Amino acid sequence: MHEDIERVLEEYYRRDLHYESGRILGSMYTKPPDIVLNYFFKFYQANLGNPGLYPGTVAMEREVLRFLLRLTSGEENYPGHVLSGGTEANITALWAAREMGYRRILTTEDAHFSILKASNLLSMPVEYVPMRDYVMDVKALSDIIQDDDVVVATAGITSTGLIDPVEEIGRVCSEHRCFLHVDAAFGGFVIPFLPDRVKFGFDVPAVQSVTIDPHKMGMAPYPAGGLVARENLFEGIAVDAPYLMRGKSDTLLGTRQSGSVAAAYAAILHFGMSGYREVVRECMERTEYLMRILREEGFEILTPPRLNILNIVVKDAEKVKKSLYDIGWAVSTNPRYNSLRIVVMPHVTEEIIEKFVGDLKKII
Repeated sequence: MHEDIERVLEEYYRRDLHYESGRILGSMYTKPPDIVLNYFFKFYQANLGNPGLYPGTVAMEREVLRFLLRLTSGEENYPGHVLSGGTEANITALWAAREMGYRRILTTEDAHFSILKASNLLSMPVEYVPMRDYVMDVKALSDIIQDDDVVVATAGITSTGLIDPVEEIGRVCSEHRCFLHVDAAFGGFVIPFLPDRVKFGFDVPAVQSVTIDPHKMGMAPYPAGGLVARENLFEGIAVDAPYLMRGKSDTLLGTRQSGSVAAAYAAILHFGMSGYREVVRECMERTEYLMRILREEGFEILTPPRLNILNIVVKDAEKVKKSLYDIGWAVSTNPRYNSLRIVVMPHVTEEIIEKFVGDLKKII
C-alpha cells in the first residue's frame, strides 16, 4: 500500500521544478538547510492560531521577531507576528491602518500585488504615485498626499529589486497625519548587509510597520512572513474567539501553520548576522557577474540593481520566457518594462549563470 502511494506521489513530484537544479531563476526562494527543514517537520503540528497550547512556539516566535526587529532597527519589545507571507502581512498592516481611521492608499504601480488585494478587500481606494528612475517620486508624493493617507513604500521592489527612498518619503509623511508602511518582504534580509545600507525601517521616525519575510532571503521554508510594528496594531483587529485558550484572534488567518516559526528560528540560529552577511555578499557578487556577462554579450540591462534582482530587456519577453521554459529554465517577466526578471538566489551559481546566458543567446 505504501509503495503504491509513493509511486503515485513521486510521479507528481517529477512534474515540478526543484531548486536543487539551480534552474529556477524567477523565484524569491531557495532550498533551506537540512537542519532548518528538520525543525519545520518537528513542529509542524503547532498552531499559533491557538497559542495557549503552544507556549514553546510562542516563545520562539518572539525570538524570531526580535531578530526581525534588529534588521529593521526596531526596539526588541515592538509587537509583531510571524504570518503566512508578505501578502498576509501587507493586508494586515493596511487592515489595522483602516481601523485606525486611515482611508486611502498611496503607492506605486510597481508595488506588490498584495496592495491591490488589500485595496479590494478593505474598500480602500489606491492612488498611484508617479515614479522617477523606477522608484517613488517624492516630489509627486508631496503634491498629492493628504491627512489620513496610508503610504506604502517598498524596500526591495519585487519587479526591479530597487528601493523606494524611504527616508525621504518619511519626511513627507511626517508633515501629515499619515501611516507609513514599508514592504521589505524581500529587501529586509538584504539591505542590512549591504555595504551601502540605506534606512528603510524604524530608523525612519514616520515608519509605523514593516513587512519582512524569513522565507525569502532569510532561508526559511514557506510559509514564513513577518509583520512588525511600532505600536500594537493587532489589538485593533482582534476578534473574540471564546473556544481558544486565550479567547482572542488577532491575525487574518485563524489556523497558523507554525512549524515555520521553528524553522525560521533554526535558520536565524544557523546563519546569524555573519552568515546572512555572507549569503548576501555571494548573491550580490553573482548578480554583478551576471550583469557583466550579459553586457559583454550585448544584452541591455533595465537599470543597475540595488539588490539581487536583475532585469534583461528583450523583444517579446513572454515569448522568450516560454522558449526558456521549454528547455528547462524558469524565469519571470516584467511586462511593464518588457524584460526578463532574474532573482539571483543562493542556488544560482556562476556555473548556472554561464549556462543560462549561453542558452539565452541561442534563443535571442
